[in-house]
Amino acid sequence: MATVEPAESRFAAHKSLYAIDPITGEASKLTASTGWSVSNDATLLSILILEHAHDRPGMLWVWAQISPPKTNVPASMPNLVLSVPPAGRARANATQLVGSSLDDPTADIARRLSARFKRPVFVSLNAGTRRQAQGMMAVAAEQMDELMTTERCIVAELIKI
Repeated sequence: MATVEPAESRFAAHKSLYAIDPITGEASKLTASTGWSVSNDATLLSILILEHAHDRPGMLWVWAQISPPKTNVPASMPNLVLSVPPAGRARANATQLVGSSLDDPTADIARRLSARFKRPVFVSLNAGTRRQAQGMMAVAAEQMDELMTTERCIVAELIKI
């Protein structure tokens, strides 16, 4: 008879759920201690971050999804597709912008996030009608608190859309 030993997980997961107030536009994090009830007019923003469990800081993979008001069910949404190479391994020396319309806020988002991470940022904004994989964002993780900073950046950008 063989003995099976579970392998150590290669990823650590972090999940968050935010309610976006329809009047003020502010996002508040929902937790068990604060209660899960929200108004029917609130929009929900769900974020999942997978971090590669490694001794050295590497990449984070982030999915963000918005549910429309009154449904509280994930549906088509604006996806912020973001890639930031790890520090010291920048693949370019300028921010690359991919926009789909004249009023696309992609350029502003890229500039703000590039300044925040002090590295090139590759940003694309789409209407959520493409493959699910396009909702994935990769962000460099330098410290554990980078995970929370990344989450706050994503929330701040998505509630502006």
